[in-house]
Amino acid sequence: MIKITVKSQGQFHVKKGTPLIDLLARKGIPIPAACNGQGRCGLCRIKIEEGARPHDEIEKLFINKQLAQQNYHLACRFYPTTDTIITIPMSPRGRAKKSVSGALALDLGTTVLKGALVDIRSKKLIRTALTFNLQSCMGGDVVTRIGRAINGEYDQLYAMLMKSIAALKRQLGVKRPLFTSVVGNTVMLSFFLKKPVDDLAGYPFKSPLDHGVFQNDPPCYIFPVIGSFIGGDIISGILASRVYSTSKNVLYADLGTNGEVVLITPKKIIAASTAAGPAFEGVGIRCGSLAVPGAIKAVGINNGIFTFSVIDNKTPLGLCASGLIDALYLGVKHGFISETGKLNKTMSIGEFSLVQNDIRKLQLAVGAIRTGMKILLKQSKLSSHMIDEVMLTGEFGTRLRPGILARIGLIPSGRMKVTSEKNLALKGAVMVLTNDRVRQCIEDIKGKSVHLELANHPEFQKEFVHAMRFSPWE
Repeated sequence: MIKITVKSQGQFHVKKGTPLIDLLARKGIPIPAACNGQGRCGLCRIKIEEGARPHDEIEKLFINKQLAQQNYHLACRFYPTTDTIITIPMSPRGRAKKSVSGALALDLGTTVLKGALVDIRSKKLIRTALTFNLQSCMGGDVVTRIGRAINGEYDQLYAMLMKSIAALKRQLGVKRPLFTSVVGNTVMLSFFLKKPVDDLAGYPFKSPLDHGVFQNDPPCYIFPVIGSFIGGDIISGILASRVYSTSKNVLYADLGTNGEVVLITPKKIIAASTAAGPAFEGVGIRCGSLAVPGAIKAVGINNGIFTFSVIDNKTPLGLCASGLIDALYLGVKHGFISETGKLNKTMSIGEFSLVQNDIRKLQLAVGAIRTGMKILLKQSKLSSHMIDEVMLTGEFGTRLRPGILARIGLIPSGRMKVTSEKNLALKGAVMVLTNDRVRQCIEDIKGKSVHLELANHPEFQKEFVHAMRFSPWE
């Protein structure tokens, strides 16, 4: 047995040759690993303070020379054979707060869990917190997790979600909340309820949450979902945005690990889940990163040289979503990237470079969201010029500049109002705790909503081909 010291987390003993990522997952220490630890996403970067060894060929794809010199490795590729000290270059969990009584709102995301503690008597927000979803160690997307659950790993995935929620509660300082409201995508809600996810594995996709669910021990309310992959977080966000009772035409987009788009009109709500994938979260991008300290959050250009700024001014680890979108926009504007997505010349941002495969993955993500919006408009016989407002939310949707999004074609261009608001799904969950009457609004939104399966739409392929250009909408 050898000793592994994880700074700020503790000391652990493991057998020689145990992958570090296995140890971190088993001990409930959050580390993103969207590819199931297969060395394909490059997100599980750690710093080896003692016990480093030469990088293998796969690590060299994701660890640039500057980080390699500082002994950064991939947790999934590091098999310690001697006592080792490591640092995880992110702070997914804060200090535990002194325990108080209150009600709890939970937003169960694919990558990040968010929580809010509320004083029911005063209806005031006490504090908020977030932590990484430990399930990320077993896949960055819900489809991968569904497959692993069906193949015998359901209990492990469930336990990881419960550990993540427990960590969030410790941060918030609440052991036994008086009441809990829960939102999330359909897969996360199924795990929370400990219900099978088999019906979400293939067509026709079905979710067990047609209506809101009350549970005892502990008392909680779980939001209903709109469709197979349109979860309670979307209903909650629509509730918090208050656009469900609008007299306008609103495009609502939740841009996170998944990409959901909703068209809200005075008569009905049509929602679709896009196959955007987690590219914007850095998954599969050689220089990609989550939005953690050290991530490049903004990119500029000066005399043909790319400039950048980094979260918390730490050692650059890679580009997060906002940095990747900036790079795409500037690349197209200055001729580094053609509108068809061809990389014309090298794009170096500090020590990092975007390669052709990175551009293609981002192109697919942009095209998927654009296609979803276009088909929703066609289904409602509306043009983009008839949209009054575009509302953006999601894990990175609120960090993106509307003008840039319109130029690369992710959202429509025009004179419509573009707004963004953080944590709408969590805010909707909080509303349930402070106003009992909003549950009727939730059921009204559910009743007004229609789920559209994009892949079954007759114009899906045509629209997707047209959407694969970094250009403004026609």
